[in-house]
Amino acid sequence: MASMREFSRVILSHLKKPHASPSQLLFLRTMTSKVFVKGLAFSTTEEELAKAFSQYGSVLKANIILNKAKNRSKGFGYVTFAKEEEACKAQIDMNGKARIY
Repeated sequence: MASMREFSRVILSHLKKPHASPSQLLFLRTMTSKVFVKGLAFSTTEEELAKAFSQYGSVLKANIILNKAKNRSKGFGYVTFAKEEEACKAQIDMNGKARIY
């Protein structure tokens, strides 16, 4: 639930309007695009991941999946972009690149 609040806060900040209707938020949520990223170094942070992909557009969120038992990265994650075109460009350009450290 906290991540949903954070996502809504980011969307609202992009709207530049003090109050947005729920229908506007729903519309904007469908326009975002999430990219799956694998092969991450275990030491990669969400900030580093967001920085690496920010060259392709507005990164709303970078999320690294953690192994809860070992409390470290599983080596993959997701990057959410504001626009689908940005996500497509990032996916094409970053495909097969060396690990992000």
